[in-house]
Amino acid sequence: MSTPMRHGPSQQGRTPSQHPTTAPTPQASTPFSTTQAAAALSPHGPRSSPQQLKKSPATGTLSSGVMSSQPGNPPLNFDSPSAAAALGGLGLDINLDSLNVGGLVGGANRSDEDDRQKRMDATIAALLAFDTGRVSNDGLERLAVRNGFECLWETAGTGSGNDKVLIIAGRTLALEVGIKNHVVYHASLTFNEPSPSLDKHVEKASAIILKDLALGPGESLLTKKLSKFRVNLERLATLDKMSITPGLNCHEAIAGVWESLERLHRWDVERLREDPTLSSKSEENLRVFALFSRHGCPLMHTRGRIGLTLEYWKQHRMRPSATVGDDKAKTWGVLIDCAPASSMVYTPVRVSDKWIGPNIVKTNPMDDEGMPATGPLLDWLEPPNTLLPPTEETKSEGGLESAALSAPRPLDVVFMATFDPPVIVTHGVAMEIYKISAFNAPLSSSTFDNLLFPVTEGVNYDPSEPRVMEFTQTVPVWTDIRKAKEMPSLKAHKNTLIVDKPVYGHVVTHVPISHPKDLIAMLPLLRQYAFLSLLLTNSFKPQEGRPLLPQPSTSNEGTLNMRRTDRDLQDFMSQQRDASEPLKVDIVLSAHPIPRLQLVFPFRRSTAVINLEIQLNGKVHIVSDNIFSDIESEVPRSQGKRQPLTRRVFAQKLEDCENIDFWVEFIKFTLE
Repeated sequence: MSTPMRHGPSQQGRTPSQHPTTAPTPQASTPFSTTQAAAALSPHGPRSSPQQLKKSPATGTLSSGVMSSQPGNPPLNFDSPSAAAALGGLGLDINLDSLNVGGLVGGANRSDEDDRQKRMDATIAALLAFDTGRVSNDGLERLAVRNGFECLWETAGTGSGNDKVLIIAGRTLALEVGIKNHVVYHASLTFNEPSPSLDKHVEKASAIILKDLALGPGESLLTKKLSKFRVNLERLATLDKMSITPGLNCHEAIAGVWESLERLHRWDVERLREDPTLSSKSEENLRVFALFSRHGCPLMHTRGRIGLTLEYWKQHRMRPSATVGDDKAKTWGVLIDCAPASSMVYTPVRVSDKWIGPNIVKTNPMDDEGMPATGPLLDWLEPPNTLLPPTEETKSEGGLESAALSAPRPLDVVFMATFDPPVIVTHGVAMEIYKISAFNAPLSSSTFDNLLFPVTEGVNYDPSEPRVMEFTQTVPVWTDIRKAKEMPSLKAHKNTLIVDKPVYGHVVTHVPISHPKDLIAMLPLLRQYAFLSLLLTNSFKPQEGRPLLPQPSTSNEGTLNMRRTDRDLQDFMSQQRDASEPLKVDIVLSAHPIPRLQLVFPFRRSTAVINLEIQLNGKVHIVSDNIFSDIESEVPRSQGKRQPLTRRVFAQKLEDCENIDFWVEFIKFTLE
């Protein structure tokens, strides 16, 4: 259960132009001014900015670009970065959720320090990137040695000089690759120490490696690259290097986490099977349902990737054909790996498969305050710490100092959760996620909407003003529900996104975790913003299989440049025989304190206005509207039947179709 987000009394406040000032902004004198010359010599430039300041729970709130002190004191203007740095040096609290982003005036035109650093780092990384080359004898050996493995060539059983076996050996694993005339025909992964939790997954891992290296349809020796194999080999190498024998096998630690999460997933499926409304669902459908509505679905070695993934959201998840682990639909997941602890305050990796009790839930559930729980509580366990035994060298040495060194020592390795894809959230939600994992992450200087839909470079964009973005696309429409199997006609929608209250956002990429329960606590928030991004993407980005249309220009955002072909336009116009005007759908986005969407579109002879909330776990709640009948009323259907359609039913339809444009057409078809 996530902690409620803290937010200030004002979401946006006034822009700087709305605050009359009687005196110019005072220039703050800060100790950082003496280091500006030295900072200018850095390739990344100076690092201090108002957006990089941390929050402190003991300090106040900043709103509308002006920070208020005690009553009677004059307000302190926060327009200059130097003043911001000075305030940050005093440890003053800055509630970025309620902070007006008017200080980012001219955001697209200025050369932001973070953006410059990212571009420079990307350029350097591209210049220094290692070319994996093509699959060949030399290419395989060169890549393995680069990742710290030892290589040994052996002649295959046929005795042919061209038929060889490359043995790639590490501390904990060995990989055998059979190759003949530079064509791989066999791959097998084995671990040095027998482990039931690892051995059950080696066949799937070997199959992925073979697919990475063997020639596929339409591939040849000249086109087969080592790129996919490189990613998986690097993952294996990272875990192998951090493993210490005896004492720590990182592969086994991750497999132990899978064991516990898999037991939890199976328990979820059994509980869903007991639900009468899901009695007609297949086993695979129940697994998908548990993936997005319960505690996720853990998968080892899936989607061409070596390792453990906890999948928690899926596009087209309500379709009967949806399955776990397929590549046909976009899926959101968390990769669970190991990483060096570095300077983080952390809980070390523990090697165990007993992270949760055998009954999954507590028999006598009590909440954190010792009161009886209202529902089942998961019986999370705390496995004992995994300690490294003393080495032979420290045992042989004498003295008190060597005795201390010879004691079992903790590990310098943590579990690391990497979000795939990264999740774009507001600043407050990012702090909630980092609080769960006790992770100290850098703050972002970008707005939430700019992270979702980056402003085109060169476009004049003022973050303190409302943002307007337009996109015209086609929507398949059926005029008769009885002809749903026939080809639909295409209808144009002119969608307009309006962001009138910009807030800071953050891209969550990875967090360290000490226990699988940390991830489970994050899932409701992750699903909330994964579904929000899916809704907005489906309305404001091109969709596969649909022709692109001429895009309208906007006042302050510029045109969303989408390439189209004459054939696309001809195909669309041929289906629009009535030559009707595009349906105008306005979508007002408010991201704080909870994501809200206001939909405005023509309905009957008036205008429909629907206010939605995207709640935890991606649930849709209709806050208010002016078109739906009373929740107990019955609405006639096209087939002459009468079926009660409540607001909850309409909200569920949006959850199922995952598309605002489809939902608008469903409302018009049902109620008009």
